[in-house]
Amino acid sequence: MTTLAAPSRRLTRRQSLSLAAWAVLGASCNAQTPARGSVPPDAVGAGLSDPLARRFYQQRGWRAAWDPGSIRELIRGIADARRHGLDPAAFAPKRDADPTPARQDENLTAAALAYAKALSEGFVEPRRIEKIYTVGRNSVDLPTGLQQALAQRKLGDWLASLPPSSAEYETLSAAYLNALGRSGLSSPPASGAPVGTSMAPPDQARQLAANLERRRWLARSPAAHRIDVNTAGAFLNYVEPGAQNLALRTVVGRDDHPTPSIEAPFHRLIANPPWIVPEDIARREILPKGAAYLRRQEMGWVGGKLEQRPGPECALGLVKFDLEDPYDIYLHDTSAKQLFQEPERHRSHGCVRVENALDLARRIAGEVGKGDAFDEALASRDTREVGLGEAIPVRMLYHTAYLDAGGGVILAPDVYGWDDALAAALGLGQAAAARRREPEILFGP
Repeated sequence: MTTLAAPSRRLTRRQSLSLAAWAVLGASCNAQTPARGSVPPDAVGAGLSDPLARRFYQQRGWRAAWDPGSIRELIRGIADARRHGLDPAAFAPKRDADPTPARQDENLTAAALAYAKALSEGFVEPRRIEKIYTVGRNSVDLPTGLQQALAQRKLGDWLASLPPSSAEYETLSAAYLNALGRSGLSSPPASGAPVGTSMAPPDQARQLAANLERRRWLARSPAAHRIDVNTAGAFLNYVEPGAQNLALRTVVGRDDHPTPSIEAPFHRLIANPPWIVPEDIARREILPKGAAYLRRQEMGWVGGKLEQRPGPECALGLVKFDLEDPYDIYLHDTSAKQLFQEPERHRSHGCVRVENALDLARRIAGEVGKGDAFDEALASRDTREVGLGEAIPVRMLYHTAYLDAGGGVILAPDVYGWDDALAAALGLGQAAAARRREPEILFGP
């Protein structure tokens, strides 16, 4: 079985040589490091193609930026990368064979900006891993931040401020180090048994590193009033200011029909919605079953599309949370409520079936003074829209490592294979255990 421990030690020795060389350089005399103002204004950074580095030097009038003290701070900061599931060697400043002072300064800046970007926005572009990714990203003005940090001699503090500061991120980070054996433990702490295809520490470490990266992608201040769906764990959290989060089980997309990582709002509820069947589902899964099946399911042609009549037996149940996204992904009730008791709930074509959807809809409608309107629409048995007067964002998040109610780490199976691909992009190799095929898709979107 491939493990992280041995490769990790080899990387550590290599990075130590590289980082140590820069540390020595930072401690040496100014003849070996570019002193501030010692390089002509048009020399430092002027030939760089990286837009962030060019903007950094432009802001400082193309003057050199680094001195021995700031180099040492940078090396200390990069050495802390392992805590974030990152390889310090990936950020070591480039060392040219015979660098000019200007080139040396530029290499340090490039390393600082690359590491800062990995901490603040992520090391891997999400769309390298997932075909669709529209969740709100974090964004930081890195050239200005680096400029200020160097001027105030607080580079270490600035770097430490860039990753997420949540208790969840810190707990996942500690679990990652534990899985590597850095604190003498062989596995992450967990309250209750984590769920996973392989609980070997190297696989735990890979999964936790991928999930740390996913947290770094996210905007640090999401909407205070929102719904977060964890598509890996198959549950959602309704987040509302001043109230305790409401956690509900969901049924989400199967491995070959994954629920995409999107962020989209809804500003209306649809009471008694019909199910307008997508053409591919109609052609492949419904029409071949014949006319008798269509009659039993109360399905017919409306405007050239196959449609299931609204009602308690409709695949959408009695309410639809009408997300405004171009992928036809939304939240809805379901007539197959027994699925919420199943431990494995990756059973849909991509949409999200919500446990106690009517209660959630009533709560949301009531909070904006539309509770009576929603109940009246529901009682009519006709398809009716209930406007909320505000937009509530929904985020679909593929988080296979998360915290339970007691703050323990839970690891869920990598059903979609996205964490495996992400860990490989982070340089952590392939998983030791193959993921399994998901159960049969059941009737509905």
